[in-house]
Amino acid sequence: NVNTNLKLYENFGSMELEKGSPVHLLENKEVQSISVYVEDDSSAGKVLTIIQSMLLKVNHDVMGAGLTWETCVENVTSKELVSLSDAQQQKLSPWFNSDIQSETEKYTQKVDLDTFLESLS
Repeated sequence: NVNTNLKLYENFGSMELEKGSPVHLLENKEVQSISVYVEDDSSAGKVLTIIQSMLLKVNHDVMGAGLTWETCVENVTSKELVSLSDAQQQKLSPWFNSDIQSETEKYTQKVDLDTFLESLS
């Protein structure tokens, strides 16, 4: 369940998808991007999967599939952004740790948009 410990500002939001693992979202209007920051690397893969699922659900159910976007993740070694497909192929840590990925996929299937949106109000 999404924690109700939610903070929203004009271009910044903070929430806990898991207790003790804050997730921060920062919008950059100039380049039309949203950056997601996790404080706990061990939850990075799960957060990535949940955020992607929510975006896909909102795009399909609310926006009529009209949104397009590119997902990139940080290579923590080089500090550069890498395309999601490259990161998956490289099993780039902490985003794609195979041990927790299957558990993450199970959790993500339970994400319900209505419940998520209700928690924001």
